[in-house]
Amino acid sequence: MGDDDDSSQPAEQVANRPEPPYQALLPNLDKLSRSSFEKGTVSRRRINRALLMLALVPVVVLAVIFVPQFING
Repeated sequence: MGDDDDSSQPAEQVANRPEPPYQALLPNLDKLSRSSFEKGTVSRRRINRALLMLALVPVVVLAVIFVPQFING
């Protein structure tokens, strides 16, 4: 009788549970807190670097597309 664990869910219920949105792209998004953005913290610097890299991607793509047109034009 002591072996029964009521807190565990059957495998069918776990398999049928939908994955939270954006979980595959940003698996640790739910772990961000307000303290992550406090000035001078390591996590804020990492977040700022990641945002900078994400912002540079479209700039580089646009540069690759438009710079050759200006050079040849």
